[in-house]
Amino acid sequence: MPTSEKLMSLKNASVVYRTESGEGRRVVWSDVSLDIHRGEWIAVVGPNGSGKSTLASVLLGLNPLSAGQVHRGNQAAEAKTRGVLQLPEAQFIGETVGEELDFLPTADQLTMEKRRAWYAEVLNEVGLTISPDRKMATLSGGQKQLVNLAVALASQPEILLLDEPTAMLDPAARKEVREAVRQAHQRGTTIVWISHRLEEVADATRIIGFGAGRITFDGEPRAFFYGTTESSRQVTSPCVELGFDPPFAVQTAMSLLEQGVTLQPLPLNLEELAEAIACR
Repeated sequence: MPTSEKLMSLKNASVVYRTESGEGRRVVWSDVSLDIHRGEWIAVVGPNGSGKSTLASVLLGLNPLSAGQVHRGNQAAEAKTRGVLQLPEAQFIGETVGEELDFLPTADQLTMEKRRAWYAEVLNEVGLTISPDRKMATLSGGQKQLVNLAVALASQPEILLLDEPTAMLDPAARKEVREAVRQAHQRGTTIVWISHRLEEVADATRIIGFGAGRITFDGEPRAFFYGTTESSRQVTSPCVELGFDPPFAVQTAMSLLEQGVTLQPLPLNLEELAEAIACR
């Protein structure tokens, strides 16, 4: 469960890049502030070019701010933040799968015999059954991404940041990733999940919507998809305002609501939709 303890904060943060000609500037972010609390599962959504991936780079310490500040809850917070980025190759250190895992501190504490068993355990957590001797260059894009996730999870981070982690995966592998991340969250890991797949945000405790380099929404998933009621007036869904089509389950629920059907709670996925209908 989320707590009041802040692991990381952005205060009035801005990111500005020089154009290729060097004569102009491109504002990526403008005056962004947010707090990340221990135990949260934050889903970050927004159109392409809205600044989502810049958030990943800033939180991982890969991208400096042009203005504002990054505050970390303790001196070791940055070391305990691990990321899985869009391009798997950008994170490789070793030549083989086993060498990638060998860079983790846990590997140094194990004998070679126990290390082989540990390799299998770590890889199996994300649904991989490949040999640790496989060269990284021979893996598919999806397998490379799963190796990155396995390494990140095995490091037992305080904050696990995922930037489009399922972009190159088939449905079965996407399910494996979500389940592995869900289990990590249940063990206490704080999750920041950046995605354009809105069906993947149902596990989130909080959604942050980015639009044109600023935060346009920060709140609970149901308020993001369904909007809120103010003075007996239904406010437009922030999801729709950002230009997204809600997931199928939410669209179906919206159609039922328009027909006068009461659904409690408002469903975020097909399982919740079926349960809400059955309980009427």
